[in-house]
Amino acid sequence: MDGTMKMVLTGGGTGGHLYPGLAVAQEVKDRLPCQILFIGTKKGLEAQVVPQKGYHFRTVWIRGLQRGRFLKNIVFPVRMLVSLIQALFIVGRFHPDVVVGTGGYVSWPVLSAGLLLGKRTVIQEQNRAPGLVTRILAPFVDSVHVSFEDSKQFFKKTSNVHVSGNPTRNDLVGWSKEQGYSHWHLESTRTTLFIFGGSQGALSINRAMLDLLEDLMNHTDVQLLWATGPRWFDDIQRKTETVRPRVKVHPYIQEMGMAYAVCDLVVCRAGATTVAEITRLGIPAVFIPFPGAAGGHQAENARVLFQAGAAGMVLEEDIPTGKLRDVVLDLLKKPSSRCALEKRAKDFGRPEAVKIIADDIIEKGTLS
Repeated sequence: MDGTMKMVLTGGGTGGHLYPGLAVAQEVKDRLPCQILFIGTKKGLEAQVVPQKGYHFRTVWIRGLQRGRFLKNIVFPVRMLVSLIQALFIVGRFHPDVVVGTGGYVSWPVLSAGLLLGKRTVIQEQNRAPGLVTRILAPFVDSVHVSFEDSKQFFKKTSNVHVSGNPTRNDLVGWSKEQGYSHWHLESTRTTLFIFGGSQGALSINRAMLDLLEDLMNHTDVQLLWATGPRWFDDIQRKTETVRPRVKVHPYIQEMGMAYAVCDLVVCRAGATTVAEITRLGIPAVFIPFPGAAGGHQAENARVLFQAGAAGMVLEEDIPTGKLRDVVLDLLKKPSSRCALEKRAKDFGRPEAVKIIADDIIEKGTLS
């Protein structure tokens, strides 16, 4: 090495695979001179986000299997082969010191290329139940970083598995409640419920909370900060007009740190990144896992915290029974119950995750 480490980073399709990798990349860049090449797909979220972050970006042809679409999956083996050849060419020309994958189907050809070319390789897995790419490649890579202690049970070889946590953005911390109240135009005397369903929102969560709205307004002193998703913003804004002073509706919230700072309870999905953020900050939450998540990842993520008394959990199928209403109203009325969730959630938080993973990547990269 000439003093500048070269790293290939891959992973994407969704923010859950993308943003942990970007957090690690930033940490590595802050610590030493580093050239970073990100390899993704043309249609994944990474195609928009990565170039905006200033990283060099290349693509391969791979895409995931599509459930129930046999004809579209016929070419999948061809895509795998072509993508592997593309990855071999890209990685070979870049000549990295280390190849890092954060999951998703695009990680397979890139990590495989790294292994075939004799490069140091690292996997970062966000979910409690590891994805297919992680399970296949784990025995062969140098390091696997997982987010949950009991994720080890999914690996036959554990000597290279490290429980490091899921990297989160540093801009989540450092905000005060006073800053949040001012920014979101909320009242400091009310209990704040923060509702969101990811960057695109979640229709089922929006519908469930609309059904709860009358009970929330009549039986609690709550105010709502609600990220609806762009598709449902106009509809929900119209349906909450009569309670506008107590309900602040936004299509999307960029300033998550200030939103988390001001909230007393969260109702949200259970994606790995969301779970990592909530446990890092120690926020009481009720998770509604997305039932269509691959491998049931979100339900697994939520169940770990729920069984430890660190979060509430309501499955979508149970919403019509009134379970969500009971859980949310109970927590809003009982500050002591929220405090208990907060304390136990913090036990799962790993704010040092990004530093631990960056340490390992730098060690592997500088040994090349």
